Amino acid sequence: MNKKVIMVAMASLLAACQTPPDIQQLQNEKTGLQNQLEEANSYITQLKSDEANLQREMAERDRVIGVLSGEKNSRVVTSTQLRGQVRQFVQQQVDALKSFLLEGNLLDYIGGELVERTAIDEQPLLVVDLANAVPKDGSLTSVGGHFIRSGNLRVKVMRRVEDSLVVVWESQTLVIKDAGLQKVSFSVSVGVQQGDVIAYYLSDPGMVGFDTGTGNSRYLTEDVSFGKAIRQSSLLGEQQRRSYSLGVYGLLDT
Repeated sequence: MNKKVIMVAMASLLAACQTPPDIQQLQNEKTGLQNQLEEANSYITQLKSDEANLQREMAERDRVIGVLSGEKNSRVVTSTQLRGQVRQFVQQQVDALKSFLLEGNLLDYIGGELVERTAIDEQPLLVVDLANAVPKDGSLTSVGGHFIRSGNLRVKVMRRVEDSLVVVWESQTLVIKDAGLQKVSFSVSVGVQQGDVIAYYLSDPGMVGFDTGTGNSRYLTEDVSFGKAIRQSSLLGEQQRRSYSLGVYGLLDT
């Protein structure tokens, strides 16, 4: 009887000393989660440090970019001002040279004789000078004429393409302020080729006189704009053989 009591007591004592399996598992899981939390906190700390470093690098790059942008803008402004001053100086020299050559009658001339003529037109005309084609390649700088009255005109360069004349250039509107022999420079010189034909649109009737039987200027009663083509057969006045006191000046190849 005593032996059985002792065995029962020992079994109860051993059972009391053992931890239930579910409690031990929970403790292990808790320990694992704590380790993961510590690793996550360490990783977050490292990310914050990296972010701070990147922000400092970005701030430094922005500062350097700002300095470089300021230096570049300064160079651009200086360079632009210098180019503008050089262009202005060169343009002044070119204009002075053109005026000197024009007033000194040192330029080549293409056109009718600049003399006083009696017949006048009573409507605006486009006058096409077929008698005085451009003899050589070169550039044109100005127009001249013997004018009866003030008014406006535009000079055009026409090029032969098969049986048509194509307007390949036209000047801005040029203002003739006085009667008599007048010369006006173009705002820019224009290159011409041998065989090109010069035309003049006289928007104010009676600006320039003409004679008949001495030239080969034809005309139209409407203007022909840049890029447009006309057939030579459409020009009027073939039988009249008009000669106008108009011409252009320039520098032609020797």
